[in-house]
Amino acid sequence: MKKALLSSAITLTMLGATHALAGGLWLNEFGDFSGGRASAGAAAGTDEAATIIHNPASATRIEGNQLFGSVAALAPGQKFNVQESSPLVGDDNGGQAGQFTPGASLAYVFDNGWTNWSTGLSVEGLAGAGLNYNDDWVGRYQATEVNLLVLAMGATLAYQVTDNFSIGVKPQVFYSTLTQKLRLPSSLITGREDVRIKLDGDDVGFGGMVGAVYDFDNGTRVGISWQSNFDIKFDGKLRVNGNIGNGLQVNTDTQLTMAQNVRLALHHDVNDRLGVDFTVGWDNWDELDNIFVSIKGAGGAPIVTDWKDTYHYAAGFQYKLNDDWDVTAGIAYDTNVVSANERVPELPIDEQIRYNAGARYHMSESLMVGGYVNYTDLGSAKIDADFWSGEYSTNEMFQLSVFANWTL
Repeated sequence: MKKALLSSAITLTMLGATHALAGGLWLNEFGDFSGGRASAGAAAGTDEAATIIHNPASATRIEGNQLFGSVAALAPGQKFNVQESSPLVGDDNGGQAGQFTPGASLAYVFDNGWTNWSTGLSVEGLAGAGLNYNDDWVGRYQATEVNLLVLAMGATLAYQVTDNFSIGVKPQVFYSTLTQKLRLPSSLITGREDVRIKLDGDDVGFGGMVGAVYDFDNGTRVGISWQSNFDIKFDGKLRVNGNIGNGLQVNTDTQLTMAQNVRLALHHDVNDRLGVDFTVGWDNWDELDNIFVSIKGAGGAPIVTDWKDTYHYAAGFQYKLNDDWDVTAGIAYDTNVVSANERVPELPIDEQIRYNAGARYHMSESLMVGGYVNYTDLGSAKIDADFWSGEYSTNEMFQLSVFANWTL
């Protein structure tokens, strides 16, 4: 009996925890000046070392050695509004679930002395989440706490084919970690308190980005980038605490995919002061048909998902106030990835609208500093679960980023 109950715990844990990354969406802003316009036009190249984060081909636009660094503070707000529930789960709405999260990125483009070749290194966070619900909220059998990080380091190599056309490639090494806590409704079996479940794991793997940029002679640039998928395998531990299997640990595997995406961007200089920027994109979340989960030594089975491809649109501008100051602003929209009956509280994302504004100051010929603010509306994110339903009365994120770019 004990073994059967433990297997039930593991199964329920997997069914909840493996969704945490499955619905995740790539980040589009990385702390640089273009983030102040929701990264509109960034894949067409920028004038900071961070340009290689968006498109490796744009490294050829950077002269000499440049170093970029940014730090960010992300303050999400998620509060669920319970509309229907059963006595089994109660009616606790989970409280304020969003957790403060720091962020950072780094990029270096260096002069290697090679004709037509450019090189660089970058480190950036590509996806993440932090949520902490009340222990007794209605969705506790899916998640009470989630912490997720996907971090990548890439080495850029770009080649200027002609005076106007460049191509580039960026092999990547990624590191991902996932921790999730939830409850097992053992009270149905034993009449005693729910069992606490914790699943954690991490993985290191490989991916890549390729891109191209064409610079017209009239102040117009176009660029396209393709980010490969990341096949992530969380080798970790399942920990069970409570009246069933207290202190037991089981080795687990969770396999899933961060979807490939494409970004097509345009930048156009209207005049010496004003530039306009646009981006359209596609994220291939539809390829996430199944998530494979298993318990080491006991086999496994896929969990069927029903995620949809998403589409990304961004528009913005940058304006030179004077020799020292530049300002920028923009808006971005991402379509919905999943329907209400497939959405889970581990990642309560609906369609997304982001509003950004930023500024940059040229302190000297070799140093630029700046920052931006971002407000993201994550939608109502309605959830229709088996024993409860509702939507988020608050589902948003505020972000503040500051950066510096040195010409060395």
